[in-house]
Amino acid sequence: MKLAILGATGPSGIQVVKEALARGHEVTAVVRNPDKLTEKHENLKIVTADIFDSESLVPHFEGRDAVLSCLGCGPSFFSIWTITFYTDSVKSIVAALRKAKVTRFVCMASWYTKYDANDPFIINWVLKPLFLGQSLHNMGQMEDFLEADCSDIRYTSVRPPQLTNGETSGKPVLFEEGQRISSAEKRKFICCRRDVARFMLDVTEKDEHIRKCMAIASG
Repeated sequence: MKLAILGATGPSGIQVVKEALARGHEVTAVVRNPDKLTEKHENLKIVTADIFDSESLVPHFEGRDAVLSCLGCGPSFFSIWTITFYTDSVKSIVAALRKAKVTRFVCMASWYTKYDANDPFIINWVLKPLFLGQSLHNMGQMEDFLEADCSDIRYTSVRPPQLTNGETSGKPVLFEEGQRISSAEKRKFICCRRDVARFMLDVTEKDEHIRKCMAIASG
């Protein structure tokens, strides 16, 4: 497949690039600073673009079978500042997808993007108020935009929990449609970035979970 990958210089994005190349795909890595991506491969093309400018994205999306995004921003302490990174970027990406006539889009979000009174106390009353609230809220707004305003986009939102840089066990990635994996044991509330990459490539190749939000975790 011919893939465009956004956020390719980030810790998750580089894993998606490596996994895609290992599977024999042709990869266009769309980055802001090409010096940060040191990966070399005959099937890898590194290009620069502004993710908030749809016109700069269009040439790099044209002719692609799918666009995968690992874009993200850091948490805001005490959730003081409103975050619009995810909605601002996805609106630009969708505009570029439409102009490039690409309909398949796979992006990263997170567990707990929506409020649920049944979620653990530490999530609703510690992590969200102090650290992750604005980021998770804006990820949820991004998913709402895709659902409500993008009927022509065949998206999958991939929702991992706490991310790690550990090695994959090679076991199948756990997945479940919704906010979290309800049957996961405590030790499963993590996901290594390579497993995120594996799942994103799996759903792209198999054309699965269209217009769905899928919670995942390492197996």
